[in-house]
Amino acid sequence: MDIMTGFMINDETMAIMFSMVMGLIAGAIIAGGYVIANNKKKFSKNFVITVLALPVIMAIIIPFIATDLKKTLSLAGVFALVRFRSIPGDSKDILYTFFAAAAGLVIGLGSYFIGFVLVFVVSVIFILMSRCWKVSEKQILKITIPEDMNYKGAFDDIFEKYLVKHAVKNVKTSNMGTLFTISYWVEPKKDCDTKELIDELRTRNGNLNIILENPDDQLAPVL
Repeated sequence: MDIMTGFMINDETMAIMFSMVMGLIAGAIIAGGYVIANNKKKFSKNFVITVLALPVIMAIIIPFIATDLKKTLSLAGVFALVRFRSIPGDSKDILYTFFAAAAGLVIGLGSYFIGFVLVFVVSVIFILMSRCWKVSEKQILKITIPEDMNYKGAFDDIFEKYLVKHAVKNVKTSNMGTLFTISYWVEPKKDCDTKELIDELRTRNGNLNIILENPDDQLAPVL
């Protein structure tokens, strides 16, 4: 009889199911806002799924623990053990994770109006900031050269042809000191052909390694 009671649909169960649906809608809005705000940048699809599902999960859990301090502390312990990110990532993505969890928490407590106001206001702020805030198109260019080559001014004419600006980031040795790797902060011109840029650099550095990468690639979230 007790087992069957657990499968009965009562008013409390209906309220939790409604909160689950509201959490799913909130998650879809948050995920959609994230995609719109990052439509010109690389982003993790797994992270989009995370912010979509997180409000739903929170909306289901919160009604069961809201009035029980022991359960609340247990949930805090579980969150402390869960690794949402395996490497340090963009602070904006970390804020989005907290935003999705907060929205699910508010909805799970039954404050649907406040929850959706939070979702819409913060999502709109993120989208507007991404549209209005001019982001630098800086990239990292790594050029390997032999130890007997003077890198100062060696590539200036090529840089002037393809880049808006450049600056040395760091210099380090490799291969027992027989090679140098110079890292530059670079901002390519809008019509820059990356292949032509690398081909011209290869003729200058003896066809050694050349790497052009985005700084954000080193911080991509693994979820």
